[in-house]
Amino acid sequence: MAVTTPEAGRPVSWDEYDALPEDPRVEYVDGHLLVGPSPTRWHQELCIDLLTALRAALPPTHGVITAWEWRTGTDAFTPDVMVYDTAAATDERRFTGTPALCVEVLSTNRRDDLLLKMTKYAAAGLPRYWIVDPRERTLSTFALDDGAFRPTHVLRPADGAVELDLGVARLRLDVAALLAP
Repeated sequence: MAVTTPEAGRPVSWDEYDALPEDPRVEYVDGHLLVGPSPTRWHQELCIDLLTALRAALPPTHGVITAWEWRTGTDAFTPDVMVYDTAAATDERRFTGTPALCVEVLSTNRRDDLLLKMTKYAAAGLPRYWIVDPRERTLSTFALDDGAFRPTHVLRPADGAVELDLGVARLRLDVAALLAP
């Protein structure tokens, strides 16, 4: 039986998940659907601003994209922003390699980004993870260290312009401009 309307928490098989249309904002974790509402305008603007800044800093071997699915073994996530090796981008529907960086912008279900995804992303070997918190106006950066993420920065608008290590490049980012409401 195909799932046509995603229902949060409903157990589904990979085949049912894979048959979903493009439109729903759905992720597949531990055999269950994570269904989220459409992002807010500010959420989308943050993603576009990050995409623009990252694109300018990346070498030609890497791309950056918003809301493209990343398959990590048996799970499928849709990071808000993802930096990836273009040579490993062989599937148009989803990325199956390991990204250089995933960024999540917190929204209604903060638990998923702060706990579930952080744990799953670390287990999948993601080297860098960033969390933008519009409510607290912070950008928290993490680096994978011995199988778990360790915090590297908690940045606020007062920090101004900072330089961040992407692993594949360095990014000069104006935190005040990024987090301005």
